Amino acid sequence: MQHRSHLMYFLLIVFFLISVSPVYAENGDASNLPVSKPQTLGKAAVLIDASSGRVLYEANAHQQLPPASVTKIMTGLLVVEKGNLNQKVTVSQTAADTPECSIWLEAGEKLTREQLLYACMLNSANDAAMELAESIAGSEQAFVKLMNRRARQLGLKDTHFCNPHGLEASGHYTSAYDLAMLSREALHYPMFRKVVSTQTMNIPWAGHEYNRLLINQNRLLYRYDGAIGIKTGYTKQAGNCVVGAAQRGDMVLIAVSLNSPSVYQDLEQMLDYGFNNYSQKTIKKAEQLAVTVPVENGTAESVQARPQTDLVAALTEKEQSQVSYKFYPQENVSAPIKKGQILGTCRMYVAGHEAGRVNLVASSPVDPQPPLWNRFKSASIKVIIFIFKTFLVLFGCAYLIRFINLRRQRRRRVYRA
Repeated sequence: MQHRSHLMYFLLIVFFLISVSPVYAENGDASNLPVSKPQTLGKAAVLIDASSGRVLYEANAHQQLPPASVTKIMTGLLVVEKGNLNQKVTVSQTAADTPECSIWLEAGEKLTREQLLYACMLNSANDAAMELAESIAGSEQAFVKLMNRRARQLGLKDTHFCNPHGLEASGHYTSAYDLAMLSREALHYPMFRKVVSTQTMNIPWAGHEYNRLLINQNRLLYRYDGAIGIKTGYTKQAGNCVVGAAQRGDMVLIAVSLNSPSVYQDLEQMLDYGFNNYSQKTIKKAEQLAVTVPVENGTAESVQARPQTDLVAALTEKEQSQVSYKFYPQENVSAPIKKGQILGTCRMYVAGHEAGRVNLVASSPVDPQPPLWNRFKSASIKVIIFIFKTFLVLFGCAYLIRFINLRRQRRRRVYRA
């Protein structure tokens, strides 16, 4: 058994070494790469700018399709957001029995959430995904509810999840665009980015003299300059699916291809197209912008809201003179308001077309007005204090007048005497 495991790992490593061929520009010069629009073969594909979310290329980007194991991007995001990655997890029988791609977890085995996260994202282990789901939410069903709730929060309108791993299920679907936006959110977390960009990792294997060797199945990491990850997937129904990202300078691009016979060529074409035609430009610094938002039932009548980040977008040279932005503050905003609370959006436009959004957030907190009885008591106290002060002033004036009159009377008596 031990010799078989060693042989399996050896064959996996050989497979990756012979199947990847690095795609770099000659001498690092990106100008040698094609700049024409991609000719993708996937049923759906999209390329976005990670900074703004702007779509740079798309083909059937909103078509609802089965995502296979790229589902695990949402699983990984929820795990990272939950935190406590060093927490030890005891593998359940349900997780150990999860079929197909696995790292052969055994019921009762103990691993950390972080170790399971690497197994989930690198080896695409379904058993690891299931155990993470149970660790976070208590059950697969409860975790799926969290997945769909988070999808709604992110505005993923073409998405519905039925499980945390991506095995085929009726009603389990998403779109290339939603996967790109989901990945954009996930890459905000350094831990997520670290995991999906890792090529190999060793984690413990109870009862064995050696560790489990995890190998990232995303070949983009081995064949494209600046690749970050993110996730692969395959089922008979979904076909080959890959979500990839790469960075050149300050610009990060995210590419998605679903159900494609040439999935990596699709991604490479899209990324080349993006890096050769666009560059990241700062439209406006966040501290230079502000909008006044009226506040109801607050101790202040309004609050200043600013963009959460600088207004940044991928632009061509021609587009740099065609950029504008507009504030869309929320209406009927009521106290209490926390500092950093979302109060609207700032939308960026290129030649009149929306190119991205940034949340508007409160620059300071606003407390609610006190209840009516407290307000009445407060007003009553102010009135009483005012009356008291007025009485003191009037009493003082009367006393002063009385004192002056008494002095005059005494002077008259002395004069007469």
